[in-house]
Amino acid sequence: MGCNGELSASASALSVLILILLFPLRGGIKIKSKITIKSLPPVLSPAMLSLAEARSIIEQHVQPLEPQAVPLAAARGRVLREDALAPDDLPAFDRSAMDGYAIDAKDASPKFRVVMEVQAGQVPTRRLHPGECARIFTGAPIPEGASQVIMQEDVERDGEWMTVRERDTKMWIRYRGEDARKGELLLAAGARLQAGELSLLAQLGMVRPRVGRAPRVLHFATGNEIVDPSLTPAHGQIRDSNSTLIAALLADAGVQLMAQNRCGDDLDDLVGAIRQHTAESWDCLLISGGASVGDYDFGARALRELGFTIHFPQMNIRPGKPLIFATRERQIAFVIPGNPVSHFVTFQSAIRLALERIEGALSAWKSAKIELAADLLAKPNERETLWPVHVGVQDGALRATPLAWQSSGDLRGLLGANALVPIAPGTTGAKRGALVDCVLLGPLA
Repeated sequence: MGCNGELSASASALSVLILILLFPLRGGIKIKSKITIKSLPPVLSPAMLSLAEARSIIEQHVQPLEPQAVPLAAARGRVLREDALAPDDLPAFDRSAMDGYAIDAKDASPKFRVVMEVQAGQVPTRRLHPGECARIFTGAPIPEGASQVIMQEDVERDGEWMTVRERDTKMWIRYRGEDARKGELLLAAGARLQAGELSLLAQLGMVRPRVGRAPRVLHFATGNEIVDPSLTPAHGQIRDSNSTLIAALLADAGVQLMAQNRCGDDLDDLVGAIRQHTAESWDCLLISGGASVGDYDFGARALRELGFTIHFPQMNIRPGKPLIFATRERQIAFVIPGNPVSHFVTFQSAIRLALERIEGALSAWKSAKIELAADLLAKPNERETLWPVHVGVQDGALRATPLAWQSSGDLRGLLGANALVPIAPGTTGAKRGALVDCVLLGPLA
C-alpha cells in the first residue's frame, strides 16, 4: 500500500527495462548465456518527518474557513475572528467605586449638606458647591464639583447633614479610561470565547461577533474485526473503542461530528461510504485504521481515489507513526493508526492542530515544566515518544503522574490523561522529582 508499494513496482519496471535494452527482442527473448543479475538494493522510503516538521506541513496546507457572525448566546466555545477594540474610554465616565458621599477633596468643611442623591444609571442634576455633598452609590457618575467619595462607613448622617468621622487620601473613584482607552485592543482574534471573553464582548456592544465556523467531521472506523461495543465479540473480533474515543475528543474540541460509521476492510466499500456524503457537508475526514502497509490497509488508496493529495504518510513518533495527512482543496483528511493510544496521541499532536487552523484558533499545543510524581520508565527509542501523563494538584503543587502504557492498544494509558511528555529520540525517561516538559491538553485535576 501507499508509497512503499508504488516504489517497489517502479523498481520492478526498471529491471524489465534494463533487460530489454541489454537483450533486444527478435521474436521473443532468447538468452543463450547464463547471466547473473544481482538484486537491486531496496528502495528506501523518505526520511520520516519529526513531529515539528509534520505540524509545520499541516499549518501550511490548512487554511481557516470564512468566519460567520453569530449571536453572543451561540458564540460560547467558538473562536473570535476579529479584534475586539474599545469603542470608547472604559469606564466611559468617572464613577463611584463605593457607596458613600461625594465631596470636593479640598473642601475642609466640618460638615456637609446633602443636596442630592445619585444612583447608578442616573445623571447628577447639579454641581456641588463648598460645604455640599451628594449621596452616591457604586457605579454612579461623579457629580461636577466632586473629586472624592467618602465611604458610608466613615460618616455620620443626621437628616440633611453629613459629618466625616474618618478621612484619608483614598479617592474611591474609578476614573474615565483607567481600564482602557478608546481604540485599545482588548481581545485579539484567535481567542476561544468562554465566560469572561463573552462578557467583555457584551460590554463592548459586540452582540454578533464574527467567529470561526466549527469544523464538520466525518469519521469512519475500518476493520473486519471490529464490532459495536454493545455486542459480544466472536473469536478474532474486538469491540470498537476508537469511535467512542474520537467522538469524545471531537466534542472536547467543540467540533461537529456529522456522521460516524464502521466499514470493513474493503476499498470500494470505504470509498463508496465516504462518497455518500456531499463534499459541501463536511470539512475533515478521519479514517480509523488503514494507515499502515498491510494488504488490507486501504487508507492512502482511498484518499487518492477520492482526489486527495497526500502530504505525509507517517511521522517519527510513538505511538502513532503511520499517520497520513492529505488535503483536497479546502478539505482535510487523516488516516489514523488503529490502536487507541495512537489515536489519542495523533489527535492531540496533529489532528487537533488542523481543526484549530480551520477555526482560525491559536494553537493549544503549549508546554510547561512540571515535576514528576513517579518515575517515567521510558527506554530509548529511535522515534520521539509522547508519553501520556496525568497532571494534577498533589501536596499543594502541580505534579505529573506517568500513566501505565504497555502497548499502543492498552487503554489504561489514557485513564486520566490530560498531558503528554515528549521524550526525544534515543533518550530515556526521567526519575521522580525531575522537571519535565508537559504539553497540557485539558483541565487539570
